[in-house]
Amino acid sequence: GWMPISQMLALEQSPDTVIWQGEKMNVICSKMKSSSTVMYWYKMPLGNGSGMILMVTAIKGVKASVEAAFQSHFMSSDIQGDGMTLSTEGAFLNDSGIYYCAESETQWVG
Repeated sequence: GWMPISQMLALEQSPDTVIWQGEKMNVICSKMKSSSTVMYWYKMPLGNGSGMILMVTAIKGVKASVEAAFQSHFMSSDIQGDGMTLSTEGAFLNDSGIYYCAESETQWVG
């Protein structure tokens, strides 16, 4: 079956995409502020009423950190130039959802 991979990106993101199960997926996000030093990927799964799940934290100049639940399946580039890319080698049905990208100038700890 196919899955809608929507990008309602808080930042400039690639357009809404429909990806077939097993296909590669690349989602690109561009920063709005050149001063931003941290970028994040979040996923909002479809239909189960859960909130957004943090997938990736990328600090400029440091390797992007993928959360444990996504490590086996997703990869993220580091912040390159003014953006970063989230990708998977082969999409699963449960990858359906809305992927959000966010940025901040400071990393909040806690």
